[in-house]
Amino acid sequence: MSKEEEKLYPDIEEWLKVYLVEKYPANKIITTHKTSRQNLDGCLKELGIEIKEAVGLSIKVDIVGILMRGHNVRLVFVEVKDAPLTLKDLGQLWGYTQLLNPVESFLISSKGLGALERIFKIYKREDLLRYGPGHSNMMKVCKWNARSGSIDYGSLIPKL
Repeated sequence: MSKEEEKLYPDIEEWLKVYLVEKYPANKIITTHKTSRQNLDGCLKELGIEIKEAVGLSIKVDIVGILMRGHNVRLVFVEVKDAPLTLKDLGQLWGYTQLLNPVESFLISSKGLGALERIFKIYKREDLLRYGPGHSNMMKVCKWNARSGSIDYGSLIPKL
């Protein structure tokens, strides 16, 4: 991770918290970017949360949202890049997402969709974003708008 990428974490984490509170109002919401430097399972353990699929995995997700409702715990992943996005970036998030099946998964870049724009807009390969049982969920890819402190919804793939 670059220093410029790391500077994006607090603002994107704040956006994520607002997004999750609005979308999942019945849940207690925790967000953190400690997971960018610490393994996910260690961070969850510090919070008193055990997700058996995460135990022993040495993955570091840039920003994690945790949705808690009763005994039900669900995760949200955000991978952040400060460069135009590549297939390698998508592959990294895809691997994490396939292993732990978060309720939502975002790949966000301050520099735009890069090579992925061609894959999704020209080749129409949004199928690459599918995950979960029955491939019912889709990872989301977009550009970060630092001026508005939010994702650029016009760049969002797939569209909401």
